[in-house]
Amino acid sequence: MKFMSSNSVSPLFDRLTGIADAAGGSRLLDADGVQQSVLTDLSRLFNSRNGLTIEEFLGDKPNSLHYGLPDTLRLSPQSAADLAQWEQVVTRALALYEPRLMQVGVKVEPEPGKPISARIRISGAVTQGRQQRRLHFNCVLDGHVAALEPAA
Repeated sequence: MKFMSSNSVSPLFDRLTGIADAAGGSRLLDADGVQQSVLTDLSRLFNSRNGLTIEEFLGDKPNSLHYGLPDTLRLSPQSAADLAQWEQVVTRALALYEPRLMQVGVKVEPEPGKPISARIRISGAVTQGRQQRRLHFNCVLDGHVAALEPAA
């Protein structure tokens, strides 16, 4: 199987299965395509659970078989300590499973009007050709369901 480099702008699962190379070369995405590609992979990542505890995930346990987030249902968006731990979990997941996103910033805060939901703000840079492009995403995590969108 032929793998594309982590500098590729193709979605993770396309790179792993070789779909991106099916036409004989990797596809070149424009700025909107890069943003949509990362958004698609983030949605997959945040809507997958890996079976590890938060402590195992933040330790040295995760590997490629542990794709996704650990169960975060015990974390409360109303607790500053839990929000800080959530930021660690999301930052770790991005470092492990979204190599295109560099210089990552993560901020988790309560979602106004939804006491059991958290809003995750993600910023980072992707390399497109010889340039870096800043991307920003918002994610509302409501129990096990994550809804992502590009941020303005």
